[in-house]
Amino acid sequence: MSITIETAELPALIAEATAVSAEFVRRFGHLNEAQLNWQPNPEEWSIGYCVEHVMTVNRCYFAPIEQILAGTRKPTFWEQVPLLPGLFGPLLIRALVPGAKGRVEAPKVFLPSTTTISGDVMVRFAAEQRELISLMERCRDLDLRSIIITSPAAWFVTYSLLDTFRIIVVHLQHHLHQTSQILALSEFPGAGF
Repeated sequence: MSITIETAELPALIAEATAVSAEFVRRFGHLNEAQLNWQPNPEEWSIGYCVEHVMTVNRCYFAPIEQILAGTRKPTFWEQVPLLPGLFGPLLIRALVPGAKGRVEAPKVFLPSTTTISGDVMVRFAAEQRELISLMERCRDLDLRSIIITSPAAWFVTYSLLDTFRIIVVHLQHHLHQTSQILALSEFPGAGF
């Protein structure tokens, strides 16, 4: 479950997304709603909130990628500026690598609409990850380096479709690392919580 995200190609990214998604379900699929919503302190996210956040982020990419696959997406002005995609994609990838120094603040568009997460979040997560991986599979024949998209969080941030998939996978790894640390806390509640 460990690849070099910065240079990974689509087949490796699909395999990593599949493996990390399965690991999420293995580690957290048995947790009850109270455990999923438990926070180490009020300023930190719960496991359930992290999972819901991952889904919120991924859903933002579904429509633009579907439009690319359908051939109906028109590039924006910023997507045509040649230097920007090569700058922002790698920058985001490096910032999200598990264990990277500093903290990446999630833009509001990427935050779940509620802080109380329903107990079915892992079932919904597994289904959405299957949909995401299927979408990635459908992009196999595209020139992922030359297709540029805009970040759902900032109109001037652009990156290649390949970097989009790298960002999605490293973001998944980032939150697996974060949620695993929560689960490992000695004060994490047991099943009877």
